[in-house]
Amino acid sequence: TTQQEVYSTTTGDLVEAVLEGRNGSVFCYGATGAGKTYTMLGTVENPGVMVLAIKDLFAKVRQRSLDGNHVVHLSYLEVYNETVRDLLSPGRPLILREDKQGIVAAGLTQYRAYSTDEVMALLQRGNHNRTTEPTRCNETSSRSHAILQVIVEYKTRDASMNIISRVGKLSLIDLAGSERAVATDQRTLRSLEGANINRSLLALSSCINALVEGKKH
Repeated sequence: TTQQEVYSTTTGDLVEAVLEGRNGSVFCYGATGAGKTYTMLGTVENPGVMVLAIKDLFAKVRQRSLDGNHVVHLSYLEVYNETVRDLLSPGRPLILREDKQGIVAAGLTQYRAYSTDEVMALLQRGNHNRTTEPTRCNETSSRSHAILQVIVEYKTRDASMNIISRVGKLSLIDLAGSERAVATDQRTLRSLEGANINRSLLALSSCINALVEGKKH
């Protein structure tokens, strides 16, 4: 299966939905070394889901430029050992707060993006700041969950010159790898990391199961 086939099957329709003002999330889940980061980020020769989604998004924005004004903002953050960090402006951990829009990371930087190349540069910068460490299962294991948030705001005017606006958000997520405790470096920082990673993945799977079954989460 090619990267393009994975993107078309999993994410292509979500990009279209975001342009219509809806929200969507895409993430890879699996053990360390399974290929999650490759699938989401890829390489220069074989770009992954994140890169293909951004290219597709800007191509569709250009196609619709005569219909109204699209503004694209993005943020890139990581969740590491139950703290939240801004990958584009590293510093103190961010504080999560709840407002009328839901849970937000106070102080998270948002960049207005005008092109795919601009987003790629920001993505590369963020990945450089991401927490990776060698483990016994993977030499460059991602020890954090990385979340690229792309917000698309659309504005136009109706026949009566009233402003019509809608906002869609696409979250592209590269999850940290899950590992059995016996497979990691026990009694070290790595084992604490692994416990936190597995705890957060368990919470995520519980939320997904609740959504599938129609329960509250």
